[in-house]
Amino acid sequence: MISCIEWVPRGIADPNPKRYELSKAERELLEQDADGTDTNEETMVEDDAVAEDIDGDDDDDDDVAEDGKGSENKPKTASEIVAENQIDPNTLPPELRMDDYSDDEDANGGEATGIGNLLIGSESAPIGIDENGILEDEANVNEENDIDSDDSDDDDDDFDEDDLANIPDTREFMTTDVTGLEAMCFTGMDGTGELEDEVDDDNSDVDDTNLKPDDAMIIIAKTEEDFAALEVMVYEEKTGNLFVHHDIPLPSYPLCLSHGTVNSEGSAGNYVAVGTFDTGIEVWNADVLNVLEPSMVLGGEDTSEADAQWQRSISGSKGAGGRARPSMNSRNGLRKGSHTDAVMALSWNGIHRQVIASGSADNTVKLWDVTKADDASCGVAATFTHHTDKVQSVEWHPSEGSILATGSYDRTVALVDARSSSSCKKVKIPADCEAIAWDPHQPQFLTAASEDGTVSCWDVRKFATGDKYWSFVAHEYGGCSDISYNRNIPGMLVTCAVDKTVALWDTQNAGNGTNPFACGNKNMNSGKLYSVSFYPSSPWLLGCAGSGNQLALWNLFSEDVFQLRFGERLEGKSNGIDAVENEKNSSNVSAEPNFEAVMAASDAASEDIKKTGGKKKKGKGKSKKGKAHKKR
Repeated sequence: MISCIEWVPRGIADPNPKRYELSKAERELLEQDADGTDTNEETMVEDDAVAEDIDGDDDDDDDVAEDGKGSENKPKTASEIVAENQIDPNTLPPELRMDDYSDDEDANGGEATGIGNLLIGSESAPIGIDENGILEDEANVNEENDIDSDDSDDDDDDFDEDDLANIPDTREFMTTDVTGLEAMCFTGMDGTGELEDEVDDDNSDVDDTNLKPDDAMIIIAKTEEDFAALEVMVYEEKTGNLFVHHDIPLPSYPLCLSHGTVNSEGSAGNYVAVGTFDTGIEVWNADVLNVLEPSMVLGGEDTSEADAQWQRSISGSKGAGGRARPSMNSRNGLRKGSHTDAVMALSWNGIHRQVIASGSADNTVKLWDVTKADDASCGVAATFTHHTDKVQSVEWHPSEGSILATGSYDRTVALVDARSSSSCKKVKIPADCEAIAWDPHQPQFLTAASEDGTVSCWDVRKFATGDKYWSFVAHEYGGCSDISYNRNIPGMLVTCAVDKTVALWDTQNAGNGTNPFACGNKNMNSGKLYSVSFYPSSPWLLGCAGSGNQLALWNLFSEDVFQLRFGERLEGKSNGIDAVENEKNSSNVSAEPNFEAVMAASDAASEDIKKTGGKKKKGKGKSKKGKAHKKR
């Protein structure tokens, strides 16, 4: 099963991914070990110097005792080394007493025995060597060969060459066209007469993992029985080839993903945040092939005591012959500000890139600062409790970095100002919220999909009224599970459902009683669909996945019906058509104000109603929402 997918925009991923990256803790351990090693090496050098001085004095004494000369540089013989090691040379076999042999002539004037004779026998009675210095066995072999050669000569004399005329040639045909073989690279030549370089296996592996400029990367959260992992997949648009680049094992079942570009140190990179059934949010580096642990964890179980014990065991085990890993039973609950239940929704802020929003089954929405993950606050920036049931969806506004939309199983969609926990507006929906999305081309419109298949859109400038800009049933069977807008083509909306289909809609002319136009749908043959998304770096590519355990891609470029309807909008982006469309929209609605100012004015109006004791229903509704916030 694939619970969610997340595209990586082109140019974000490292074209030359690393094999492994040391974590911060590992770097600290290596620095500590390096400091300890340097100290030990200095001590060892000093000890060796003292030992050499002592050995040098002993050598001088031995040299004086032998020849009366103070030769300091005389090398030690093998016998001396053996004697120093308390081994009696006389106990060794004669073959190993090499110092007893010499290349010079012996006392009898005869030549010394060569090394070959030493290996075969003693000097007095060499074994297997005749007086001419030839091995006896070899001489016998030569005699036999001479006899055989004589016999073969006699046979050759009796053989007549004409007898071969009637014998067919059974040899295989061998071509002599060497130039042709070289051209076909069958001779090891490269076609220019030079030998080809041997293929390096390491280089070929690197080429397989390197990314090309036109490769599309997508990350999927996959679960098979008891094994969960993130699979980083690459799609080659030119060839249509889709393959798994590398995978990242996960400790728990994944529920949501969000892509970001900032790590805990504030450095840019290619990162993906993962929400699971655990209470923590893991952030992984997607540019590392053999990654073993996340770059950081927001919330989750508090392992500080276990980590401290591990550090103590490391520092105390130097010279003790090993490192004992601490027991993980010393965990002491959750980290400060952590979610207390599964993390069901994530959204990485595209404006303030160090901020992540999360929604949980504990009914709360939290904001995290990834650059403060190691601080005392554990990265928690704010907590919102405006929902009364599980929070299924969170989504940052595409251009206003402080506006956050949330959707919950309490059948409400809320709009929150991240700078103030009391600034919140809600609208009711007919069923549990499954997904929410902002229109990137008309950012004043917020769209939500619900469990009963209804897709609704609001103009957030009039969000407090609760009036829908448009609403329709996109999928009648099983409800709508996810929605996504095309960032490159205005008005293109895609929905997916558990009925195994993907549907495309045109929302450009919708509103004021007109619903989006149905452009077509398709069965993706990937089971019940849970996630769908457009590739942000290509206008015609979308991906979806679900219970079928396979990623399904749909390239709309080859579909004529979509080209006829949306092709002009894509081409017009460079010809100023977007400006014309914006003017057309501005004629229907008032000029777009600042969202923050709109929310602030609405809050001020609510306070005025409370002070004057207004009896309007809207005022009562506002007071109820205020009480809900006070429950924090």
